[in-house]
Amino acid sequence: MANCESDAKVVEVALDAYMAEKGAYPSPPSAWSAATYAANFAPLTAAGGGGPFLPSVPATTYYVIEYDSAGHVWIAPPGSYGVSYNPGQSFDANENVCLAAVR
Repeated sequence: MANCESDAKVVEVALDAYMAEKGAYPSPPSAWSAATYAANFAPLTAAGGGGPFLPSVPATTYYVIEYDSAGHVWIAPPGSYGVSYNPGQSFDANENVCLAAVR
């Protein structure tokens, strides 16, 4: 569970750094899925334009971390990909979200 929390925090910090550099949060390029997961982090992991903001894509073995263009970060069980932000899975709003998601 500690890895989940630290990975989610790293994504939050990367989003905040991106916002500070560019004036807006990045949009994931595609809808979240297993096939698009790594590519959706490209705005944060790409070099140039002030980046990379995130050193690597979070693993999906035990949980899935997603974000949106409003700066929300949420966590789902492995293999679960949301179409959009779910407040019940919010890293900031739900202190037990990692406990619920980690398998």
